[in-house]
Amino acid sequence: MSTLASAIQPALTGLNDAVRRFAAHRKRWALYAGAANFVLIAPGALLLWFLLDWIFGLPMWPLVIGFALVPLLALFALVKHVVLPALRPIRLEDEAILIESLHGRMDNQVIGAMQLGQKVVAAGPDERLGYSAELVAEMTRRAAAAVEQAKPTTLLDLTRARRQVIAAGVLALAIVVCLVAAPRAVSDRAARLADAWAGILDTIFPVELRVEPGDVAVIRGQPVTLGVQVVGARRRTAELIRVDAPTRSGKVAGNAAPDADKHSDAIALADGGRGSFEIAQTKGDFTYQFRYGGRLSPLHRVRVGDLPDLSAIHYELAYPAYTGVPSRTIVGRVPRLQALAATHVQVSLAASTDLHPDLCYVQWRDGSRQPLVVNGRFASFAFTVEQPERATLHLAGSLGKGFEMRQPVSFEVAVDRDQPPTVQVLLKNREMTMMAEEATNFAVNYLAEDDFGVSELALEYRIEGIDPLLGRAPRSGVVTRLVEPARDRVKGQFSEMFKALSPGLEPGDRVTITLSAKDNNTESGPSLGRSPPIQIVVVRPDLAGFKEQQFGFAGESALGGLRKVKRATNLLVDPERTVRKEDAQKVDRQDLKSRVGAEAFPSGSEDAVGDYFRLLSGEK
Repeated sequence: MSTLASAIQPALTGLNDAVRRFAAHRKRWALYAGAANFVLIAPGALLLWFLLDWIFGLPMWPLVIGFALVPLLALFALVKHVVLPALRPIRLEDEAILIESLHGRMDNQVIGAMQLGQKVVAAGPDERLGYSAELVAEMTRRAAAAVEQAKPTTLLDLTRARRQVIAAGVLALAIVVCLVAAPRAVSDRAARLADAWAGILDTIFPVELRVEPGDVAVIRGQPVTLGVQVVGARRRTAELIRVDAPTRSGKVAGNAAPDADKHSDAIALADGGRGSFEIAQTKGDFTYQFRYGGRLSPLHRVRVGDLPDLSAIHYELAYPAYTGVPSRTIVGRVPRLQALAATHVQVSLAASTDLHPDLCYVQWRDGSRQPLVVNGRFASFAFTVEQPERATLHLAGSLGKGFEMRQPVSFEVAVDRDQPPTVQVLLKNREMTMMAEEATNFAVNYLAEDDFGVSELALEYRIEGIDPLLGRAPRSGVVTRLVEPARDRVKGQFSEMFKALSPGLEPGDRVTITLSAKDNNTESGPSLGRSPPIQIVVVRPDLAGFKEQQFGFAGESALGGLRKVKRATNLLVDPERTVRKEDAQKVDRQDLKSRVGAEAFPSGSEDAVGDYFRLLSGEK
């Protein structure tokens, strides 16, 4: 570098720096103004959209389109007022000319000094310039001093830029005030925008609402979860609308709001468009539906009921007609119901809530089920006592399955059987010996008793020989006596029942008499009670001193041991012989007495014994 260039260089550098400072200051304010314009255009358009929707409530399409214009305007303002000014390069010559024009009395001084000084510095030592280098150096120093003295940054008119910056600040402050003072309005605008955008998409691509659980019945006080799935959902929320059903007494009047029975809840939608709302305790019936955008799901109903409980029960026992016992009513729960067989039982009960007409039944021990007759909260069933049973009552509320009573009620059925009547024969002895005439006129005194009544008495007799050798065929008969009306206690006498016999009673007959009594049970059949048998042995007067068991007519005498032997058809075969040896039998003498009495042995009885044996042998 030559000596002249060295002398010019400091002055030229100071001039360039002064011009460069001016250019930087001007560019800085140009960027300020550009940023202010960006704020006024982009956030200003957003604020205008916000205010229009807040005040007038823009429809769906203008709301979305207006918001869509905001980013477009913001991009345009950013490019035009921020990006392009920031990228524009600084040209010192242009800045020098601008300084001269702003100053007004520095025509060509700054640009001339810069150009000549640059040319001198760039020229070589031997290059001829055609003008004085000292003059150029002096002019450069004076131009630099003039620029410094003129303070070109103060020459710029920044009024408009400052106004733009202030306006942008005011706009930013207004936006901050809206965010702080009206956050609900801001969030509502965002929600409306999202809803409007989703509505536009739903218009183009419809969604499907699936509600769970639909129509359902739940137990009072238990939780219920209402869910929805919006297939193709684009919003993040749905709305649940619930309307309480009126109670039996009607809606609450007075200070209640007109829509006090209506509830609205926002439901957040997760992935897949699923959302749910849980009611911790259900208190009454209500209807519900979901709203997504402008679409409503079908209306569903939740019915709330109580589990039934047995609040009252009574048993009406209608005893069989033959008993004459009036009906009896038992009130309250009984673990064991005891009744006479064939008793008709009508069970009536009341529950704490309405009952289901088809799901209430009584289960018997064998597993069979008998449906109940249901009328509201009252029910009944009937059965007849036939055998020991166990009945279990199962009740279900009017809302159907899932509303069965917690603990079924059971009771046992015990059966009292109608006992047969008792018959007593009013005799001291059951075995007697009598003469034929006395036996023919024999009378039987009886006493029959039954808990509900004796309707018939019968005397059965059987006459047979005391020994098969007599060859007498058995004879039997029945004498009956009806008791009308039936009585609990019957006392009487059967007499002259053998007078009409043909042939009549003969010595050697054994008469067995049995008395029976029937009760008046017409339901399960009459029961029969029997007395112990009475035996009478008919003897001849001259044999009255011999008792049958002592005489040996039952097979212990010599004749009793005899047996028939077939006659041999083959004369060459020796016939069978029977030899019987017996101990001597002692015969006691006793007096004749019709009821086993004792009297003196009659005279001539030894001959009578012989005659009796001849009679038995059939000898004339």
